[in-house]
Amino acid sequence: MTSRRWDDDDRLLEDLADALRATASSAETMAERAEGALSWRTIDEDLLRASLTFDSSLEPAAGTRSEQREARVLVFTATPLSVELEVMPAEVVGQIVPPSAGDIVVAAADGTEYRVTVGESGFFELPALPRGPVRLRCDTATGRVVTDWVHL
Repeated sequence: MTSRRWDDDDRLLEDLADALRATASSAETMAERAEGALSWRTIDEDLLRASLTFDSSLEPAAGTRSEQREARVLVFTATPLSVELEVMPAEVVGQIVPPSAGDIVVAAADGTEYRVTVGESGFFELPALPRGPVRLRCDTATGRVVTDWVHL
C-alpha cells in the first residue's frame, strides 16, 4: 500500500475524484438491482389485479341523444374471479362470478375502508355510494382479487 500525501488540498480532491470514478459503474449496478428488488414489492397484488374489461358508460348510447342511462355496468376480470357492478343513482349492487360467499373491502382514495359480506349467491350491495375513486378487494374460497381504481 502506498502512502498518499494529502497535505495538499488539490491532491486530496484529485484522489477523491479518482475514487468516485472507480465506483461509478458499481453504483449504476447497485441502483439497477435496487430498482429490480423494489419492483417485486407489489407482485402479489399485481397478480391478483382484476382489470376493468367493460364499462357501459364508454359504449355508444342506444336510442335518442336525450335518453339517460339508468345504470352504469362495470365488469372487472381476473383469474379466478370476476366482479360485476351496477352503479345506479342511489345504490351500487354487484356480484362475484363464479358465485360464492366472501367478503369485500371497499377502499376509497382518502384511505377510508368498509367491509361488505357476500352471500352464497355472490350478490352484494354497497351501503353508501362512495365519492371519488374506489377499488374493491374480494376474498372468497375461490381466491382473492383487487379491482382497478374507478370512479363510481
